[in-house]
Amino acid sequence: MKSYDPASIRNVAILGHQACGKTTLAEAVLFQTGAIQRMGSVDEGTSNLAFHPNEIHRRTSIYLALGACEYEGTKFNLLDTPGFEDFRGEVAAALCVVESGLLVVRGDAGVEVATEALWERLGQAQLPALIVVSRMDKEHADFGAAMAQVRERLTPKAIPVQLPIGRGEGFRGVVDVAQGVAWILDKPGHAVQAEIPADMNSAYEAAREELFNAAAEHDDALVEKFLEEGSLTYEELIHGIGIGVRDRTFFPVCAVSAASGIGMGALLHCVKEYLPAAAMRTALQGVNSKGATVAIPAGAAAPTVARVFKIASEKDAGELALLRVFAGSIATGAELTNLSRGSTERISGLFSLEGKNRERIERAGAGDFAAAVKLKGTHAGDTLGDRGVAGVLPPIPYPSPNSRVALRPVHQGDDDKVAQGLTKIHEEDPTFKSRLDPQTHELVLEGQGELHFDVLLDRLKETAHVEVTRHDPRIPYLETLKSVVDVPARHKKQTGGRGQFADVVIKFEPLPRGAGFEFVDAIVGGVVPNKFIPAVEKGLRESMQRGPLARNQVVDVRATLHDGGFHAVDSSEAAFKTAAALALRTAFEEAKAVLLEPIYTVEVKVPEAAMGDVMGDLSSRRGRIVGSESDGRFSIVKAQVPLAELSKYSTTLRSMTQGRATHTITFDHYQEVPAELATKIIEEAKKETAEG
Repeated sequence: MKSYDPASIRNVAILGHQACGKTTLAEAVLFQTGAIQRMGSVDEGTSNLAFHPNEIHRRTSIYLALGACEYEGTKFNLLDTPGFEDFRGEVAAALCVVESGLLVVRGDAGVEVATEALWERLGQAQLPALIVVSRMDKEHADFGAAMAQVRERLTPKAIPVQLPIGRGEGFRGVVDVAQGVAWILDKPGHAVQAEIPADMNSAYEAAREELFNAAAEHDDALVEKFLEEGSLTYEELIHGIGIGVRDRTFFPVCAVSAASGIGMGALLHCVKEYLPAAAMRTALQGVNSKGATVAIPAGAAAPTVARVFKIASEKDAGELALLRVFAGSIATGAELTNLSRGSTERISGLFSLEGKNRERIERAGAGDFAAAVKLKGTHAGDTLGDRGVAGVLPPIPYPSPNSRVALRPVHQGDDDKVAQGLTKIHEEDPTFKSRLDPQTHELVLEGQGELHFDVLLDRLKETAHVEVTRHDPRIPYLETLKSVVDVPARHKKQTGGRGQFADVVIKFEPLPRGAGFEFVDAIVGGVVPNKFIPAVEKGLRESMQRGPLARNQVVDVRATLHDGGFHAVDSSEAAFKTAAALALRTAFEEAKAVLLEPIYTVEVKVPEAAMGDVMGDLSSRRGRIVGSESDGRFSIVKAQVPLAELSKYSTTLRSMTQGRATHTITFDHYQEVPAELATKIIEEAKKETAEG
């Protein structure tokens, strides 16, 4: 594929609710422009964009896919994104490297659950957008109803630039309101220009007046001319729409059936004419080594700057780094600096991607996309460029994990294979974390939800050839004291040879929450020799890793060794370690000891209608509502909830709100477990210890 000037490139992220037809639309664009020879199907597992084994198996998009094509001398780079909330990290990556979005709304369903969330993400990224009402050939498709929902639930600034001719099975073309012509399908995949049907004249005139008014208001000269003459030339109309689209005060709406190709030509025209070119970026906001915000020049003449926005592993090509060039150019054989890490990368090969198809290229210029092979130390989000560039691009705002499971290898001894496999997968999907919990000694996987975990473990089996089982993680309870106690403890054992003897008196005191452990040596007169005092501290620290109540870590305690005794022959470090452990156990039996549990702040964004259900559910989970605030038609509820009550919360929340709520969880503090529940936890721990 030839090189393009940034002014002739349109970079567009395609977004929408799951199963709204995003991938079908993207495939239709590639097919209409000749980039692919036949349209694939997600449902049939033949898609050119949703081609990964996981996507074929589940019949849905899971990963971001890049498709490139040419239309009337303009290059389109399309980033097809998944609709499931579990894979919203792919959306975050896409929105960092495009100039506009194409939001798909089903003509037979209107604005759905994820549509609003994705629209909000477009707003947060301050990206212009074109709205496509799809599936207009379906039985219950209703363009008017879909438009009403778009204006009510997304933006009142949505303006139809096309009107559908017919509906359902009778959908046969569109009216281009700006040009004042109709495009009617005369054979599969081909439309011809025609007169606007007579029965649509009144609808067309109303839409035309609305369009011309909306376009004119973005330029004073256009407003004046429109008021004087009542009309604008086509070029003036395009100019006005373009200003409004770039300023996010005008959102064009089109109508299509991607499966049949109806309206696709008119849509391609809108993408070319209305959405901003890559050349709109003249500078980028970066961060320098001191953390200060800096401007980084963009464009063909500036020093090279590119962002790696995704790492993809393919069976034939190996690891590919998908990148967007913002400034300068990247050529095969070039050496670039990884500005995020200070290392050097050599570009050994570049490809243009059309879904699963690849075309080798020699160069990628400013505004364009490419896939580089075999980059050694570059990760998703890194900035590549010429040495001396003023800063790096900000990190991709991936969503934080909100669900967790514990993993256990099916086969003993596979722990390293599991860890290595997850590390490799993390390169491709930074939206999950895996860690060995130091308190529970479990491998904990944190991610976006149950479907996300399903996909990750399938990927683990596929890439690392290892299987795991998953279960709810143990809760990392802590143990502590709430009262002061002075404990004498003696370890004495005679075995026939050299015996064991150690005598300690330790005062245990509670410390403020979060203070940890403090050991005080208050021995005077040598009643415990100096050489044995470190053994007392070590014995306490080791015993505190698996506390006396329920074998959890002991925290926030001061232990003061102030008396004791020893035997000249039988005393040893081991004996004093044992005596210290005995003292700790006795302290927890005699003093007031309690369990502490982790408390998380849960923030839920929920439609007003479901707010009561969500707050009731949080309260039933021993949650404490700490606040709520309005956010348009949504409410944001904040609560503090014990981690023990948050198992599978993401699944419950989606079911309760029909998927319209989103949430985040962050650790806040530890607090005392209610006595009745603590007794149950301790009894279960003792039972497990006895059985184990």
